[in-house]
Amino acid sequence: MAWFAIRAIRPDGGEESIRIEAADRQAAAAMVTARGLTPIQIQTAREKPVPRPAAGSARLATRIARELSVLIAAGLSIEPALAALSRHAADKKLKSAADALLADVRGGASLSEAFAKRPEIFPPPFPEIAEAGEAGGALGRALGELADARERRQAVEASVRGALVYPAFLLVLATVAVSGLLIFVVPRFENLFDQIGRDIPAQAAFVFGLSRSLATFGPFIVIAIALIVMAIRFALARPAIREAFDRRILQVPLLGTASRTLIAARFCRVLALLLHNGLSAVPALRLASRAAGNLWAVRRLSEALAEVRTGRAFSERVEASDVLPPLAAELLSVGEETGDLGLAAERLASFYETRFEQNARLLSRIVEPAVIVLAGIAIGLVIVSILSAMVSINDVGL
Repeated sequence: MAWFAIRAIRPDGGEESIRIEAADRQAAAAMVTARGLTPIQIQTAREKPVPRPAAGSARLATRIARELSVLIAAGLSIEPALAALSRHAADKKLKSAADALLADVRGGASLSEAFAKRPEIFPPPFPEIAEAGEAGGALGRALGELADARERRQAVEASVRGALVYPAFLLVLATVAVSGLLIFVVPRFENLFDQIGRDIPAQAAFVFGLSRSLATFGPFIVIAIALIVMAIRFALARPAIREAFDRRILQVPLLGTASRTLIAARFCRVLALLLHNGLSAVPALRLASRAAGNLWAVRRLSEALAEVRTGRAFSERVEASDVLPPLAAELLSVGEETGDLGLAAERLASFYETRFEQNARLLSRIVEPAVIVLAGIAIGLVIVSILSAMVSINDVGL
């Protein structure tokens, strides 16, 4: 499979530029002709990277899919449905997206083509699901199933975030409390020792030194941390570095297991959705691999599926990719052999989503008391050091 950049003429005489993935130039030309266009130039093109979704675009896309499915199920065609969505949209972003889709549809494009023009809002498999629904005459049902899958995924992610927010809040609060104690309280006791001229015990001297260092270099430490975070984000924006980082994540003992579970859940959920809407196994597997969310996993799955197309065993190549858990590869292989690959993928998706959510909650139950204990130890050490120093003031040499 390769990507082709094609210039084509629409029935109204206008010119349009599109990108298509096909086996060869003839197949690409046939796909363009099937859309009612006349190709005039076909060139080989590099695969276009999918841009990072804009902030809030995931929920916006899901909302549009849900509302369009309801309107189409009520008997409206796609153009009146988009017009109604735009007319009654209370949110500016929703209205802007609906207006853009409506303009494309009125210009002769299908909904799938309108989705494909805006990958920053409607990433795969939005265009593919819409195209399958249009071809089968069940666009409303296809969009409804897509919205169901997206809402289920967002619910799982929201549940995980909710389970981890409290431990993160405790960690930040403990850091602020210890830093405030060292910066604002400890120096007063150090001044007291300077006034009375007594020697400072070693434990208290360490705490006083830490307090001075934090007061002196605290702003620089905060700036350095901010710069490091910005540098990491900039570096991870480069595909090669991000792929290496994603690969390293999968090798971390606990985090790697959780990441593989999440990748399997995403892969199987999108695969089931695509198969249920009429896509054949090979393109469905290819599109599902792109939904893994981990660049290294996407590359490994794509390589494995390329070998599957040459006749290699599906379960063997997917398991050798070292991305999905062995259970997922085995059950997907069984589903392929029995002709129920979509059902097997759906069951696996539910299984791994539940497991990921349970693991996240278990991690939060472990981290929460650990943070409380560590914060208590840190604050306790500071207080004990100061008290021991205060007691030493009353020591009378004999």
